[in-house]
Amino acid sequence: MIILYANFIINDYKPDTDHLHGEKGERKNSMSLESFFHEVISPKRALHLMPVYGVLRLVSIFYALGQRMRARLYSRKIFRSRRLNCRVISIGNLTLGGTGKTPTVIMVAETLRRKGFKPAVLSRGYGGRSPESVNVVNDGRQTLLSPEAAGDEPVMMARRLKDVPVLTGRNRYETGKYAIKHFGVDVLILDDGYQHLALHRDLNILLCDASYPFGNGVVFPAGELREPLTAMSRADAICLTRWHKNNTQDGIDGVNCKRVPVIKTGMRVQSVIELDSGKETGIEILQNIPVAAFCGIARPLDFFETLKQTSVQIVNQNSFPDHHPYSPAELKAIEDQGKQVGAKAIVTTEKDAVKLKDRAFGLPVYAVRVDQEILEGQEEWDRLLQLLLPAGGTG
Repeated sequence: MIILYANFIINDYKPDTDHLHGEKGERKNSMSLESFFHEVISPKRALHLMPVYGVLRLVSIFYALGQRMRARLYSRKIFRSRRLNCRVISIGNLTLGGTGKTPTVIMVAETLRRKGFKPAVLSRGYGGRSPESVNVVNDGRQTLLSPEAAGDEPVMMARRLKDVPVLTGRNRYETGKYAIKHFGVDVLILDDGYQHLALHRDLNILLCDASYPFGNGVVFPAGELREPLTAMSRADAICLTRWHKNNTQDGIDGVNCKRVPVIKTGMRVQSVIELDSGKETGIEILQNIPVAAFCGIARPLDFFETLKQTSVQIVNQNSFPDHHPYSPAELKAIEDQGKQVGAKAIVTTEKDAVKLKDRAFGLPVYAVRVDQEILEGQEEWDRLLQLLLPAGGTG
């Protein structure tokens, strides 16, 4: 009966993506499944959602047990982790949603390249439709695949890391072998690889959002943890993302039983790119003019807040689900709404911008490029890379 009730509740919240409206252009859809999920797991959930949460909580107990068992089988070498003939760095998180993995991957790749190494990035290519087992998004010279084929994040990384190969594929071992054979790389970076235990890694970097490191502290599907917190013992370093001086390390010290280094990082706007011309310029070009902002990322409010902190005047904003494929009608609605309230430009994220190729707009469109930067723990960070890569670069 409870399961039938949960099914009824979920089916009653159907997404409606055919229109955009709201006082300031905010997306006012019927409740999506994602929104419903967050309502259910919230400590402030409505009374009628308690039976649904009870079912999910029961399932999460068994899910957590399964994850613990899987990790134990790998640690005891009953399940074997295969090794590749080069160093492997894994970057991932314990929670669902965005913790800044892509900017961190870019930061690590750029750091290694500056030190003379030949890195490559391996991603699963979420959202990509290519049927190939190994997809070369960037061969170290140029971007070869579209977001539709490879996924938006790998294409974004390929465009940023122009001289670093980026590959996608479900089997990281096979994509890693391909990268070593065809591109002569000496370091592989696993994008979102913390749970990919089938491949041996030499450095495990665990990302935690400084303001919300463990979500609601419960394992999926009753919470936002992919694994129980005991999985933190696999980390060689913890990277606190979106750190600022008002943050505290709530919960980190208590679960950092190995006392691994804690690196604090933040996001900064590096530049903006005018889509039509490809010209890169400073954020100053957008300051103090009215803009229509939109994005389809895991943490949309962070993007809007970043713009406001850099004196960008948002008069209209729309948020979409992460990895959202924009339709012509949606983009037209964004522009029309912006014009109605006096917007002089359209602003989006670099990740969203890769899906706007060949789309015509009546207003100039800018993509905001952000960088991850280390705020505290630079010496520890350098020491970790030095221990991992003692021989120095070969490039």
